[in-house]
Amino acid sequence: LFKQFGDHVNTPDGLTQDRHGNIYMSAPNFVDPSYPGAIMKMDKRTGKWSIFMTALVHPETGRGAPMGIEFAEDGTLYYCDNQYFNNKNYKSRIMRVVIDKKGEPQRIEPVVENIKLANAVRVRGNAIYFTETFFDLKDKNLGGVYRVPFSAFSERPVRLLPKDQWQRDPYCIGVTETTPLPHRKDAAAADGMCFDKEGNIYVGNFGDGHFYIMRMQRDGSYAKPETLIYDPKIFPSCDGICYYPQKNWVIITDSERNAVRYWDIKAGTLGLLWENGDTDGADGLLDQPCEPMVWGDKLIVVNFDMKFPGLLNTVNDNVHTVSVIDLGTGGCPFLNLFR
Repeated sequence: LFKQFGDHVNTPDGLTQDRHGNIYMSAPNFVDPSYPGAIMKMDKRTGKWSIFMTALVHPETGRGAPMGIEFAEDGTLYYCDNQYFNNKNYKSRIMRVVIDKKGEPQRIEPVVENIKLANAVRVRGNAIYFTETFFDLKDKNLGGVYRVPFSAFSERPVRLLPKDQWQRDPYCIGVTETTPLPHRKDAAAADGMCFDKEGNIYVGNFGDGHFYIMRMQRDGSYAKPETLIYDPKIFPSCDGICYYPQKNWVIITDSERNAVRYWDIKAGTLGLLWENGDTDGADGLLDQPCEPMVWGDKLIVVNFDMKFPGLLNTVNDNVHTVSVIDLGTGGCPFLNLFR
């Protein structure tokens, strides 16, 4: 157990860290919306958590729902405002948080609009990259990866094209497709995303665990998503992912199985760091893990704990937790046998 929160953080989600190693965690608070969406901060020196900022509410939905978060090199914080659970009609946005020299947030403003479900966000070079989990097109369960350069929103927010025009959208650089599993019937596509040291993009589908690479080309563009593994019997759901440079792994949260997996890039194989049965997470066990982050020699894992059909997690309990795995010693892949 890394941290247990009260009900003001009832649906924790995204993770990032600043250049000093302080941890930031988003909480869209879907389970109990009587609490506003917020971003929490843990001071690395003291270990104390506080509310860094309350999310900017959408003028039409009256809610702010921060999910994926990431710092740019200049100290600006970007986050995905996921409005899909409030309104499916293109209300989600990518937000920018301008932070002063003391590390305090000064203002929040949208930089990309007209998104269905903004999920993961990464910053690389002079652009932001993010996943769009639902296109909501008839007979096609598509999601996408988008790249928007900073220059495109220097004066006003970028508006993406409607999803039936995705092939014409200059910001859409890759599309994934989900085949809903019979026991879940979840069409969610592109979810977690990260880069490796070569600049290649990895992305996975929440609905069926389909895991892809988008290879960086010599001109800086990206090839179409290429399947690395698609085996729902072993790996049925890909939520948040992160890169672990020391091992050259992509670490993966599998929300359906309460598991943390890893893709060994050099070996081209899938491994398992940890897996456990259904639990409330009070003792630190995984409870619908949704986001991993390497922090020194530890892996911090957020537990979303918001039930969906067919997942191992069956209850939105009143224990809201973040787990930690020591990367020096690794996890116990057989824990589920003993519980």
